[in-house]
Order: sequence, then C-alpha cells, then structure tokens
Amino acid sequence: MLIIDLTKHYIRHVIQHNDIARYESAFPELFQHYHTFWAPLQAYSFRDAEEIARRRDFVIGRLPLLSKRFEEKGLNVTNIDIVLLVGHGTSNGHAFPLTTRWIVWLPLETYHSPQAVDVFVSHEIAHALHYQQQPAFYFRNEYEKNKVFRQLVTEGIATFISKEVLSISNEQALWADYLPFDRVQQWYEACLEREEEIFRVLADELDCSDRRNRLFSFSETDNVLENRAGYYAGLILIERYVKQQCLTLQDLLGTSEKRFWQIIQISLGRNEPI
Repeated sequence: MLIIDLTKHYIRHVIQHNDIARYESAFPELFQHYHTFWAPLQAYSFRDAEEIARRRDFVIGRLPLLSKRFEEKGLNVTNIDIVLLVGHGTSNGHAFPLTTRWIVWLPLETYHSPQAVDVFVSHEIAHALHYQQQPAFYFRNEYEKNKVFRQLVTEGIATFISKEVLSISNEQALWADYLPFDRVQQWYEACLEREEEIFRVLADELDCSDRRNRLFSFSETDNVLENRAGYYAGLILIERYVKQQCLTLQDLLGTSEKRFWQIIQISLGRNEPI
C-alpha cells in the first residue's frame, strides 16, 4: 500500500503562500476528479497546520492495522494507493482509477476521531477493492455517479465490508461517531420502521439518477428518506444476500453488475427481466 502525502504541499502552498494552483499541481488527476464530482472550485478554509499534521500522522498510524484487518478477511490491499489531502469538507473520500491502479483519497478535514478513521477509511478502501474487481460499477459522469442502483450496491458493499473488517455494529458502520449515539439510534429505528417504504421508493427509482442525492447524503431532517436511507437499505440488502448465499467477502466483491441487477430487483420486489 503506497501512501502519497499531499499535506506538506497544502501547508506550504495554501496556508503559507495562498497558492492553490501550486498545491493542486502536486496531483492534478486527483484534483480534476475531486472538483468534477465531489466539490466545486473554491477557497480552502482548513488552515490549522498543526491539526492537519496531527490528523495525517494518526491516519498513517492506523493504516497498518487496517491493512492487517483486511488481510485477515482474505482481502489484499497491497495494490491500493492512499492519498492524504486537505479538501473542502464535502466528502470523507472515495476512489478513482489512475493507469493500472486504484487511488483512495482521504480529505483529512473530515477525519475528526479514531473511530471515524477506522470506519470511513475502511469504507473507502472497500470501494477501491470493489471497483478493482468490478470496474463496471465505477462512474464516468455525474449521471452515472448518482444512479440509484449503482449507489445502492457500491455503498452497501463498502459499508458491509467495513462492518465485517472491523467487527462493528450496523449503526457504527453507517455513522462511526459522526452523530451522537442517541441520534444514530433514532435514525436507525426510523429506518427499521419505514423499511418497506424505503424499499418501495428505491424500487421505483432504481434505474434513475438521484440528482438531488437525497437518498445517499446527510441532512439535518428527521425524514430518513431525505437523510441517507440509501445507505441503510444498501447495507441491509447486501447483508441478507451474503447470508443467504453463504458468500465470502471475496465472493461478494466478485459479483457482477448483471448479477446484482437481478438480485436487487428481486430483493425490492421488482422481479423484471434485464
């Protein structure tokens, strides 16, 4: 696992000299991806150099343990590269392809605690492993990125793998410690109570692009259909499929897009031909 540290470039060029272009020139392919899909071009606001260095060192310190946890589950992460950067606080990270490798990028401003590091770094590594084996699940434009079916499967798999690798609860795998425990419990119980409704909405929108990103983004509303219900549904559907088929994590990652289209339609009551 190769670690690429852009934080020194950030401290030198953005904090000390306010030269955004020089910072982003350190890895132009990454920032083109980042600004295309995850955050618009804007000023960088995270300016605490000591805090950036502290978070960088902590994430780097956790990576050997996380790598070992993946290996113990039969998943090889040696061909995954990790990039540490400072972004705009809009995402915990994701993965993108560069030549023959998959790059996991982690914006340190979103990693505020040890639990957040373990849960969400594992989640993003799982995305890279999934795309590595099934590149059809990756996206080339905004429409594909927001396809409900694609997000349901990829976020469900990444959340499930994070849960299994770390041996944590569904609630922890979905939220880490992003919200207080009582709020997470309220959210999860609301998802349980409205599960049929959530699945019905997903069935109706499965082959659509969620342009408002309401099913897979965080909001302050108590209405789970406007607040990450897609993550809940993805985890539940993937977990049920793994148990029913007695799959290993490697089996799960190797399941094709075509097969998942059949599985998800059946699971949501949409048993239609492809």
